[in-house]
Amino acid sequence: MADILQLARPELRELKPYSPGGYESGLVRLNANESPWRIPSDNTERGLNIYPPPRPLLLRRLLAEHYGVIEEKILVTRGSTEAIDLLIRGFCAAGKDQLLTCPPTFDMYRLYAGIQNAEVLEVPLLREKGFIIDPKSIVNRVTERTKIIFLCSPNNPTGQSIEHGDIEFICQAVQEKILVVLDEAYQEFSDKQDFSALEEKYENVLRLRTLSKFISLAGVRCGVVIAEPKLIDFLSCILPPYSFPTPSIELVLKAFDKRSLNIGKERVQVLCTERARLKKELMNINDVKKVWPSDANFIFVETLNAKNFQETARQANVLVRTFPDQPALKNFVRITVGRREDNNKLLQAF
Repeated sequence: MADILQLARPELRELKPYSPGGYESGLVRLNANESPWRIPSDNTERGLNIYPPPRPLLLRRLLAEHYGVIEEKILVTRGSTEAIDLLIRGFCAAGKDQLLTCPPTFDMYRLYAGIQNAEVLEVPLLREKGFIIDPKSIVNRVTERTKIIFLCSPNNPTGQSIEHGDIEFICQAVQEKILVVLDEAYQEFSDKQDFSALEEKYENVLRLRTLSKFISLAGVRCGVVIAEPKLIDFLSCILPPYSFPTPSIELVLKAFDKRSLNIGKERVQVLCTERARLKKELMNINDVKKVWPSDANFIFVETLNAKNFQETARQANVLVRTFPDQPALKNFVRITVGRREDNNKLLQAF
């Protein structure tokens, strides 16, 4: 098997990472140009006057256990969006390389590609078949310049999961040639199997996870890359040290105690129950043409007029998401599933 790192930008493969000042418990740090004093309001365990660890190794160990992989397969990032940025910068040379997406999908793939000046190839989802991917068209669309395929499952904003067989068809067809990045940001809300088996089977497959949704930590910005250790080592070399802040580390560690995790699981079940109820009730509203199936914590709705739907919701002090910049989604609305009373407020508006 060819070395998957041959896909990375050659100048970055030789890049020597920054070496930060060391930290040893019990020793005075006069090697990192830090302030010796905390601010009065600092109640963190480590202290905000001291840099966070270059890499949050305690957090990596905890997340490796949670996702059932070895530590060397984990990279902690500031949200999964930072991971998307790292992958595009690490593998796509500006003005030369390509990545492929399947719109409508998470728009940050396009944004980070634009920042890096990487070309975006698009293979639209098959709307008439329920917004599913077209595996054969994806394989036929890639070129020798294509470095990454981004697949989001459950997909944002449409909500559907991708079939394992369809993704494996792609992974097999492009192995050793292209990275396949499986964005599993909403996996906890789906009753379908994750893609861990494909990540273990194919060296070119990476998975992205986030703590923003299922454990209520969107404000902490904790994302995870799960991949072969050599890919993790490469990405770690181009990720600056001290990138994950001390308060975020400590909050995540607290959030992963047994009680907090149990509460998180209970809330996921509540949201899944509310998702089914909200879908059923929305289908009885005259302004709604169709409610699409969802495996995520949101519902994708086709309306008669998205702007009018949004305004009616707003008059009831409820915000919903529309897509005015995407003509193909002109009359679609994405509705996040909230608490029962929040969902009722939306329904009562109609």
